[in-house]
Amino acid sequence: MEWLRIGEVARRTGLTHRTLRHYDDLGLLVPSGRSGGDYRLYAPEDLDRLLAIQHLKSLGMGLDEIGRALDDPGFDASQALERHVALVEGRIAAEQELLDRLHRLREASGSWEEVLDAIALTERLRHPDAWVRFRAALEAPTAAPLADLLDVLRGEPEPGVREVVTWAIVQHGPEALDAVVAGLADDDPAVRRQFAHVLGKMADPAAVPALVGLLGDEPEVAAKAAFGLGQVGGPDAVAALTGMLGSGVSGVRATVVTALGGLGAAAVEAVLGRLGSASATARADAAEVLGALADERSVPGLAGLLADPEEDVRITALMALGAIGGAEAAAAIVSVRGAEGRTGAVARRLAP
Repeated sequence: MEWLRIGEVARRTGLTHRTLRHYDDLGLLVPSGRSGGDYRLYAPEDLDRLLAIQHLKSLGMGLDEIGRALDDPGFDASQALERHVALVEGRIAAEQELLDRLHRLREASGSWEEVLDAIALTERLRHPDAWVRFRAALEAPTAAPLADLLDVLRGEPEPGVREVVTWAIVQHGPEALDAVVAGLADDDPAVRRQFAHVLGKMADPAAVPALVGLLGDEPEVAAKAAFGLGQVGGPDAVAALTGMLGSGVSGVRATVVTALGGLGAAAVEAVLGRLGSASATARADAAEVLGALADERSVPGLAGLLADPEEDVRITALMALGAIGGAEAAAAIVSVRGAEGRTGAVARRLAP
């Protein structure tokens, strides 16, 4: 058997004498022999173990863990690898975040003074004190890199800070739209809801398709998207909202009704078209919207609902006619004063 002294092992492997002695002290790589002068002597199987140590070390494993892996028959390799996968993924994410930040600084800055100012602003946006974060977004909305503002918005716990960061993002204008739309793909519904809120604040017609795509999302996200469509307005927003009448949970329905009610005369014709829906819930919601719009063009359609088979629809139509007012609406209300049940009672209360 060929024995190798520590110097030869160091020469062949590139490791230092100190490293090999350290492995020996730890019991990780104990030489199989000793010379008469008490020099360490390494056998071929020692070199095989050293190779295994180096391979495992290249995976990021610590020396203690490597020792257990080589000496403990019950050592679970899959769990160890899973731990190291998570650690490496975390390091990669951190490095990617750093790289993204460097790119943003490079694009936004022309001098070291500007770089330092941008770093200081970013640090203030992430300060533990909510008031500091609030002031940072408020005082320098367009100086703050858009990507930093979006990152802050994703994790901001304070409603007041979220609102001023939203305002700061809106100040970046059309360039922010694509970045905000991309944020709607986030797995967290709270983040999707917040980004839908930003799109509503932008009031850009280009945001309508993205908001429409959220109407089938979880209720809190769908409701915020409906609210945003009401803020943006326009024919496409009206069409999407009228299509939602009678749909979804009560919170979403209420938001759709409120959003349409705030769109004024532009929504009247589309909502009138929903009075003939096969869904009683949609007919009632449409009637409620028309009452909020208070447009006299709605009176004939609402009067037709006073003969609806569903009492809730009749009652909602009566309330809408009362909100609109005028002679024609009053005549429609009077026509059902003699009806039985709640319909007649409401008509008698509303009749002039």
